[in-house]
Amino acid sequence: MNPMNGLLLVDKPSGLTSHDVVHKVRRILGIRGIGHAGTLDPLASGLLVLLIGEATKVSDYLLNGDKSYEVTVRLGVRTDSMDITGQVLEECPVDLSEEKIRAAVADMSGTLMLDVPVHSAVKVDGKRLYEFAHKGETPATVPNRAMHFYDVEAVAVEQARVTVRLSCSKGSFIRAWANELGRRLGCGGTVETLKRVHSEPFDIAEAISLEEFESKWNARKERHGSEIGPAWIALKDSLPHFKEVYVEGADERLLKNGQISGRVRADLLRFVNAIPEDPATALPPVRVISRETDDLLAILLAEPGQFYKIKRVFHRA
Repeated sequence: MNPMNGLLLVDKPSGLTSHDVVHKVRRILGIRGIGHAGTLDPLASGLLVLLIGEATKVSDYLLNGDKSYEVTVRLGVRTDSMDITGQVLEECPVDLSEEKIRAAVADMSGTLMLDVPVHSAVKVDGKRLYEFAHKGETPATVPNRAMHFYDVEAVAVEQARVTVRLSCSKGSFIRAWANELGRRLGCGGTVETLKRVHSEPFDIAEAISLEEFESKWNARKERHGSEIGPAWIALKDSLPHFKEVYVEGADERLLKNGQISGRVRADLLRFVNAIPEDPATALPPVRVISRETDDLLAILLAEPGQFYKIKRVFHRA
């Protein structure tokens, strides 16, 4: 397997778009085939998972994971974008006790019905909301949706600011959460700073800055992702939350041709026995690894009530 197939965990600085980071890494590595799992707005900093080479094929399985953030909400300000870069719609003085702010934060856990930020890629009438915003237009209706937040904790409180750590599921907007916090406190609120600290299953502690990444790559001894250090995740390790099956010989050759051998099917039965007998429950996802080369060969998935099928095959690019 090409040693440059894998994930790069980058600590994105505020001020750059996710595409800016991809462009810089393409230039440093000399590789065009690079994507990312989960966009960060220019204002936001923190963990950005880059997908390099064959790793672009695992995008769907990382995008759906939960994410965790540290957000500072400026109270007393409401903006059109729900963050500090937007146009100020309303300002008011803040005279709230720390106890009241902490109580409001603690109450904003679980599933909340919130308005989607107008500066987002959500579509209304076939048009993305940010397209309306960039033209100074307002859609007829701004959709709201169920957003799920958990492990919500106020870690620092000032009179006009509160810093919160929280986790959320896919499709949840931290800006919408901050806006709702301000509404509940009666003074308005907007995101001042935002940092992603976890993107399931990876943590910001493993990430590398762009400057350190370029320095390490320029000092490398060979063209191999391992030269970067812990911020590099080899392709076979990119889905550690998947179950694992090893194959070899004829079983491996069949798999590369899109077939699951009888021996591998028998091995997969152990996952059937490990879950409750519920036809609505899907079997856990599986990554198949070559026993000979230690490369990721395929991803197997099962729909509820069905057995495994091959969903992705990886090549020795």
